Amino acid sequence: MRANYHTHCDFCDGKASAASMAEAAWKAGYAVLGFSSHAPLPFPTDWNLAPERLPAYVAEIGRLKEEWAGRLEILLGLEIDYIEGQVSPGDPAFGKLDYRIGSTHFIDIGQGLFTVDGPAGEFLPQLERTARGEGSLIWKTYYRSLSQMIEAGGFDIVAHFDLVRRHNSGGRPFFDEEDKAYLDAAFGAASLLRGRGIVVEINVGSMARGKISSPYPSLALLKEFRALGVPITFSADAHAPAHLGAHLDTARELAAAAGYRSVAVLTKGKWVEVGIQET
Repeated sequence: MRANYHTHCDFCDGKASAASMAEAAWKAGYAVLGFSSHAPLPFPTDWNLAPERLPAYVAEIGRLKEEWAGRLEILLGLEIDYIEGQVSPGDPAFGKLDYRIGSTHFIDIGQGLFTVDGPAGEFLPQLERTARGEGSLIWKTYYRSLSQMIEAGGFDIVAHFDLVRRHNSGGRPFFDEEDKAYLDAAFGAASLLRGRGIVVEINVGSMARGKISSPYPSLALLKEFRALGVPITFSADAHAPAHLGAHLDTARELAAAAGYRSVAVLTKGKWVEVGIQET
């Protein structure tokens, strides 16, 4: 049963309509497609759903549920950021949803918010200006915020767990991913997921968009999730129709290398385990 719960459309920063994404999912062999537009924030961005458009988004996904009934199971979700004191995935203000994805994009190391996965032309100057080039301040703050989000709860799937790796490839990595202090911080956040029923996604969306060469999370983290008994699901993090189904083999191989034999699928209101090769 092929399923995807991390799907963007033109209600936020997606490049196609929700209807087009549903059609693409059907053609790519999906049985379940969850929409997860970036939820509104207390401040405007170029990629989040505007607050005044939330009712229209809910209505459109509801319409697609009816249109595709019996062929493709459509689910209503949101990808909701955690920003301490401002917004949290568990906020009831977002209304009744089929599921919620929790994300940490924004961090603040004392110089105002910025995104860990923003364009390199913005991130690298921020690194110099706010952290004086000290990468450890970035990942320490990121995993502290991620840990706070997990402890606050109220969501079903945690997105791109080690998103802080986004700018760590290429010619100028800003931290050592094998450094013990970094791994201790990442594993510490991971340990908070034990027994919570929160699903971790293997996210290949940045690969499809040419942003990074490997999925989130890393193999080291995925092995830790396996040891902790944390369930996983595959995520296209699709922003365009062509992203649905892309790099699935890579996700399967990574899951198998970490010791997983099945992935979690949300269907008909409950999570079930499905064999890796059945997705």
